[in-house]
Amino acid sequence: MKHTFEVPGKPKPAARMTQKSKWNKRSQDSLAYQATVGWFAQSIPTFNGPVRLTCKFYFKNKVHGDLSNLVKAVEDGLQYAGKIPNDKHVLAYGEGTGIFYGDEEKAVITVESLQEVGM
Repeated sequence: MKHTFEVPGKPKPAARMTQKSKWNKRSQDSLAYQATVGWFAQSIPTFNGPVRLTCKFYFKNKVHGDLSNLVKAVEDGLQYAGKIPNDKHVLAYGEGTGIFYGDEEKAVITVESLQEVGM
């Protein structure tokens, strides 16, 4: 089972935060983006086992967060939406995961069950 969805708008990286720092603008932007990912993820089914995650992040210019924090924001958004039980269920990243440049800022996310491919 493989499902793809798109999150329009500029992707935001996950912010490392403490109880105090979660109220700053960067942390609030990160939490809002995770909620947005979760909202758009409602179009896919819930995955209870291991998954492969492919994330393609599109930006208009070279001003963006690092890839690992962008992926972490998507993982947290999927967990927030209840689409994966925990981000430890992401056992692999798909080919093509990365940062790309184009006219439209967005994230294209594919979640694939690994139970069906024998992992």
